[in-house]
Amino acid sequence: MAYDNLCKYLAETYPGAFVRWLARHYPEIPGEADTGTVEVLKTELPIEPIRADFVTFIRAADTLLHIEFHLDPTSDPPLPFRMLDYWVRLFRRYRSPARQVVVLLKPSPAAQLMPDVFSAGATRHGFHVLRLWEKPAEELLADDALLPLAVLGKADSGEVLLQQAAARVEQLTDPDKRANVSACVQVLAGLRFERTLIRTLFREEAMRESVIYQEIIERGLTQGIERGVEQGSRLEAVRLARTLLERRFGALPEGMAAQIDQLSREQAETLALETIAFDTLDAAQTWLTAAQTEPREPRT
Repeated sequence: MAYDNLCKYLAETYPGAFVRWLARHYPEIPGEADTGTVEVLKTELPIEPIRADFVTFIRAADTLLHIEFHLDPTSDPPLPFRMLDYWVRLFRRYRSPARQVVVLLKPSPAAQLMPDVFSAGATRHGFHVLRLWEKPAEELLADDALLPLAVLGKADSGEVLLQQAAARVEQLTDPDKRANVSACVQVLAGLRFERTLIRTLFREEAMRESVIYQEIIERGLTQGIERGVEQGSRLEAVRLARTLLERRFGALPEGMAAQIDQLSREQAETLALETIAFDTLDAAQTWLTAAQTEPREPRT
């Protein structure tokens, strides 16, 4: 999904910053990392292919760091078991133990109760769980690479925090970097703040100017489309569009869900791509109403 892909993008682009940040909270992670000593590794792991969010090799300490970003840790199989599975596969491939951190982006009952250990019989596997809303936003505001995560951090006033983030973005002198960071901040801020407030503090066109705006969405879209092509149907594209809308706005009205189910594959793919641009669910409904008048490709 978009939020996970955005966090992956940040970690892959600024691996040293993420290593240093997490090392401040977990002493066993080597914190003396610079660009020359941190190597981003392949995240597709052997056997039945699964893909980790982010894996880096801290060369100076001969240590792997594995990060998973999650909005909702609820999954099947359970996330603690998956962390053990990741650890075993990483060790199989690189013959080096991994330090693992699950970064939870938004508070929820499941996130509050997320355990930091998997236990079954004699097997016990521990990992770290970092709840972003419990960490001081100041430590994230101070680093350009981590600035987008700051809007989800702990602060006395959320609105003041968003204003500070907007001010920090405007201080960036490189236009491309400013556009990219601004886009990341706005996307993640959508998890916590109303779109109207975000739009008053940030230039909306800056998001579209960013080279990563489409990349973040298209990465998740492409993964879904590829699965749909493999399955030979449009149903995966429809499912992806519904999932993106539900993650952004919550449960969909029954009528809207029925409209989405009737979309062609091409229309569903377009809807998924457009989701992040919708400020309200009404905007999505307007798009769907217009789409009903367009010719559709045959359903398969």
